[in-house]
Amino acid sequence: MSRIPLRLLMLGVLALSACTPFAAQTSAPGADEIEAHIATSVALTISAMDAGKAALPSATPTFTEVPSPTPLPTLTPLPPTATIAVRTQYPYACDVVGKVPYDNSVLHPDATFDIKFSLRNTGTKTWLAGADLRYSGGTKMFGANVIYELPAVQPGDTAGPYVYHAKAPGKPGTYVMSFKLQGGFCYPYVRIIVKR
Repeated sequence: MSRIPLRLLMLGVLALSACTPFAAQTSAPGADEIEAHIATSVALTISAMDAGKAALPSATPTFTEVPSPTPLPTLTPLPPTATIAVRTQYPYACDVVGKVPYDNSVLHPDATFDIKFSLRNTGTKTWLAGADLRYSGGTKMFGANVIYELPAVQPGDTAGPYVYHAKAPGKPGTYVMSFKLQGGFCYPYVRIIVKR
């Protein structure tokens, strides 16, 4: 049996005593009568508490069906936009075309081969006649000092081919030889790998 707080018990006794009709008592109540009043108060208090508990909502969870959310419309991805490479036009520019040997071609030590390429004017101005094409740096793979003099080259036109008779170095490794067109805007090169 649970213990009832003293305040609640006293409150119940006072409430009961206020409800009972006042009768003149000639003598003090006896112990049996006080005990009966207390027992009645306790019983009334317990029944009032039970009635209060019944009024409380149930602790058992109840489930209410919630309508499912409306699905969002499916998004259709946009087609990829086309990217257009825009090449900046410079007054003087070039492309090296038809180059032989290709980059990283493998040659034997001391093998003879031809270096061959043409130059295309990709700039907006005409190359004036008389511009020199010569060796610029790296491992020189030909003996003679070969210099080509270019004709006038209109934008979009190609000059060449220019051919150099070369010899691969005798030692294995990777070798690069570069050329330079007078004016400093065009630098063709050759890159080979020498292996035994």
